[in-house]
Amino acid sequence: MSKSFIFKVMGVLFLTLLMSLAVSSINSTIRERQYRQEDVKNQIALSSAGAQTIIGPVLVVPYVEQYPETITENNLKKTVIRQDADAVYILPEELNLEGGFTNQYKQLGIYKALMYQLGGQVQGRFKFHQPILPRHAGGTVYVKPAYLSISISDPRGFTDKPELAWDEKTIGFLQGTQLQALGKGIHAELGQIDMAQAHDIPFAFQLNLRGMENFNFAPIAENNKVLLRSSWQHPHFSGNYLPDPGTQKINSAGFEAEWRVSSISSNNQSQLTNGLKAQNAATAMTLESMNIGFIEPINVYSLSDRATKYGLLFIGLTFAGFFIFELMKQLRIHPAQYTMVGLAMAMFYLLLISLSEHISFGASYFIASLACVGLLGYYLSFVLKSKVNGAIFATLLTALYGALYGILQSEDNALLMGSLLVFGLLALTMVITRKVDWYRISAKPETPIAHADYEAV
Repeated sequence: MSKSFIFKVMGVLFLTLLMSLAVSSINSTIRERQYRQEDVKNQIALSSAGAQTIIGPVLVVPYVEQYPETITENNLKKTVIRQDADAVYILPEELNLEGGFTNQYKQLGIYKALMYQLGGQVQGRFKFHQPILPRHAGGTVYVKPAYLSISISDPRGFTDKPELAWDEKTIGFLQGTQLQALGKGIHAELGQIDMAQAHDIPFAFQLNLRGMENFNFAPIAENNKVLLRSSWQHPHFSGNYLPDPGTQKINSAGFEAEWRVSSISSNNQSQLTNGLKAQNAATAMTLESMNIGFIEPINVYSLSDRATKYGLLFIGLTFAGFFIFELMKQLRIHPAQYTMVGLAMAMFYLLLISLSEHISFGASYFIASLACVGLLGYYLSFVLKSKVNGAIFATLLTALYGALYGILQSEDNALLMGSLLVFGLLALTMVITRKVDWYRISAKPETPIAHADYEAV
């Protein structure tokens, strides 16, 4: 085996690794732009509204208990009146949320964030089982005006002031939950509530709320029902509860999903009640919830990042094709020409990300691949001493870029399609070179090709 052949193989491998570093550098640029996108989302959330989490409503009935206590003072016994302040926290018996989302983008420069607007109706009922009993002998309970609290993670998302329909009355909500355990939100002052006998009180209110990308709802009632729909075609259902399979619909018209959760399948009631009594500010973070994520169908940064993962494969396959073509046709391809081709293929990814920030990803991919394939086809017709050979390589590159686009668009089957692509290319190479005598080719001295045999383009 000649030394020139060994040096050629080592040179091609070295150039392949060098070009992979160029692709890695472009990948770093893509990641930097992706981080910038996240920063812009945070800025938009600070100036508008972020992801929303709804907890409630919780009925709070404050009371004061006065009771006598005998104490000894200066060897004399006397009775004093003590007073303890506390509250009863009542969770709904039934809680239903039904509504729909509309979606739009909010843009800052070339970056944008996906926003949603919920138009929903919340209704349910509270059930009173028994009056508030004193905890001390001889104690008397004085019930104070009650209020209803709802935790909203970002109250700036309200597009209008909500009103509560409570037992045939209409009451406006006020800012703040008045409860440390619920954090931010709203509350409605209900006045005195008769706790002396068991009865039910229905409630309802409109929930018109703006948010960004994620919507969360914590089921805290005995029986919870949530029915949500939207024209958005790419929802991501997650959290502790998924929609009922029989009700979940995702199609070209959007999505519709229904959740049914009972207190038997959730420990939210005990966690929330304990957190309210302990005034634990971290309570809201520990509750189980159902989540809808509004996923962008084409995230240009994640798709571009995935595309660069195939950069080394594409450049390696192209260089391997050059090398095989060079040996079989006894051409002399200079390392500088390998380098030019590798840089042109690396530039595809830079063109892709820069174009996709201004136009659609599909159009960006088409323009970037067309530019690179056209340039390489023209250049290779000179390198390979034939317009036909240049056209053949351009056609093969077109097929490669087409296959890559299919892989990027099929996230669920990306690994399968990528594996089949690599296997197919390997099989094609083995079939083409099945009769090649590599020892004879590597041992044959290189002879220059007369330029007179090549017709200039």
